Amino acid sequence: MIIENNYGRVNFMDEYPQLLETKKIGINLSAGTDSAFLMYSTLRKIYHERLDIAVVPITGVDNRRPVNEWHAREIVTYFDQIFPNVMINEHQFNYYVKDHEKDKPNKHRTHEKKLFSDGIIDVLFHGVTANPDERPMKDMGFYNNRETKRDNNKKKFVSNNNNKALWYAPFAHVNKKFIAEEYRKNRLMEELFPMTASCIGYAKQTNFWTEPCKKCWWCKEKKWAFGMYDGGVC
Repeated sequence: MIIENNYGRVNFMDEYPQLLETKKIGINLSAGTDSAFLMYSTLRKIYHERLDIAVVPITGVDNRRPVNEWHAREIVTYFDQIFPNVMINEHQFNYYVKDHEKDKPNKHRTHEKKLFSDGIIDVLFHGVTANPDERPMKDMGFYNNRETKRDNNKKKFVSNNNNKALWYAPFAHVNKKFIAEEYRKNRLMEELFPMTASCIGYAKQTNFWTEPCKKCWWCKEKKWAFGMYDGGVC
């Protein structure tokens, strides 16, 4: 399945035939626009090609910031309605307290390894995208706080020694402008976009999660790509 617009081209899943042989695809669903579009694309692929594959939504929840669970649940319910013939297995949640500010990836990896070992998933899909170009990030003041590993990101597929897929990141080489264009092309702005939440601010910064903080890196990236923050806030 080719996904293409003015901001890039993605050969979704077909470039790695091993993915079509799996039975349980885990989707790392943070409830942001990228991971939500990843799940949409996966369900659409399975639906149109009548693949015998189930999808397993996976959401990590920082106990100090429960809002992404609320949004992730809403997104999964929405997808269950528009893709009724695709099997969506039980939503997997990972509730954690970070030991330090950069501990989030460690909590996620521990949970993901258990899902593999328990046979709940065969492969893990990540919705990570590349960083915006340097100039817009500097102009909008979010260059220094970026994840440098996302600069010119090319890694899309990783295998273990048995040549079995561990994880797949189809949008790693395109940035969020590509995702925003797909939301508009597929008429996802009215229903799906308002359900997504990119802001990582805590209660105090977001008025108890009723508004985006407009200051975190993820808020600024969403504003750059979509022209608005969470919930369509300008």
